[in-house]
Amino acid sequence: MTIDGFDPADAGALVGYRADFAARFYGLLDRIAHRLSVEVEGIENLPAGRALLVANHAFGWDVAFALSAIRKKTGRPVFCLGEHLWWRVPILRRLAVAVGVVDGTRTNVDRLLSAEHLVVVLPGGLREAVKPGALRYRLLWGSRYGFVRAAIRNRAPMVPLATLGADELFDFVGDAYARGRKWLEPLGLAGLPLPRPLHYLPRRVHLRYVIGEPIASLYPPDAENDPQALRNERLLVEGALHELLDRELAKREHIAVS
Repeated sequence: MTIDGFDPADAGALVGYRADFAARFYGLLDRIAHRLSVEVEGIENLPAGRALLVANHAFGWDVAFALSAIRKKTGRPVFCLGEHLWWRVPILRRLAVAVGVVDGTRTNVDRLLSAEHLVVVLPGGLREAVKPGALRYRLLWGSRYGFVRAAIRNRAPMVPLATLGADELFDFVGDAYARGRKWLEPLGLAGLPLPRPLHYLPRRVHLRYVIGEPIASLYPPDAENDPQALRNERLLVEGALHELLDRELAKREHIAVS
């Protein structure tokens, strides 16, 4: 028995999810978003059925504001694929599964997409979330192609979701993973980063989310292991997400964009 009563099976798709709790949680987020003047644009771009929303990962779980706006406008639950490390953190993991975060496995994503759900993926993971200020708004996806395989395999369009603002809450310094190895591994939390901000109080920032147009797969499901197909598909969504980010950042600086 774990200290918080967590069963690893709860991290599976639709297992630990609690629709009533999620409704209250996202209702609270809606009220907070209103107070913070959070903007979410492009919800009308979402397809009626299954889709994989591909987002850049900023500090924390700020993408939840976009999820709450989608739920409010469409009435649809939105699930999020979480890092495997999530399930090592007591208490937090129970909250995560209850509101629709699932372990990012092949089985879970296939189950959600086959049920025509909207699924959010943050390919950069924790490494992108705790990147230093010099890499702000950079996509650090490394060799991650699992989400592209899932999209091809399930004939699910990929939808770019640009998150603006949260990258500027803090400036992280040093190596968060080296710090995590020093301080967290002795506590049994191996692999978790421990970020250290330059200033401990967050900046006041404007949070804005822009949902782009869906990108349908160019390939049949049996192409999920074709390296060229995977590269081509990832380049499409990566380019679309970069374009949204660049356009929004240019607009903030009053640079005309076509």
